[in-house]
Amino acid sequence: MASHRESRSIALPPEWLFDIVADVERYPEFLPLMREARIVGRHQDTYQTEQSLALGMLMHRFRTQTELVRPHAITVISDDRSFCRFDIHWAFSPLGDDHCHVDFALDCATRSLFLRPVIDMLVLPMATSMVAAFEARAHALAAKAGVADSVRQSTVASFDPDLPEGGPGGL
Repeated sequence: MASHRESRSIALPPEWLFDIVADVERYPEFLPLMREARIVGRHQDTYQTEQSLALGMLMHRFRTQTELVRPHAITVISDDRSFCRFDIHWAFSPLGDDHCHVDFALDCATRSLFLRPVIDMLVLPMATSMVAAFEARAHALAAKAGVADSVRQSTVASFDPDLPEGGPGGL
């Protein structure tokens, strides 16, 4: 079983971080091991994705369902047959002065004894660097949008053609 928990404060508002985490189709641009992520269905505050993780020649494709509770939480689960459990929980809490406390938890277990070492090799390394990767992405997008470390307006991103209206995630 792969399990990882992490908490940290980030100098951006919760809405900003929420939009970046919710923008699953951009994950391959900045998440190590993520080769593909595409939304295959969408319903109100949920969407289904197909994702591919790769480590060298090892590749694992699976489906997830994401529930969005804007701007407070994102929950990702998978009932893919390769997992007996796959849960990711993100929580975003405002800290004032456009800062955010982020809590991240991942629990993953595979059904297959054959796949267990593969999943552990793919998921655990990714989980331990995930929050840092999202934080780096958030600060890079904030800098690109011309926003200082302390974001004065989360909607300033709507002026950048690469950042769709509504923030960095464009949801």
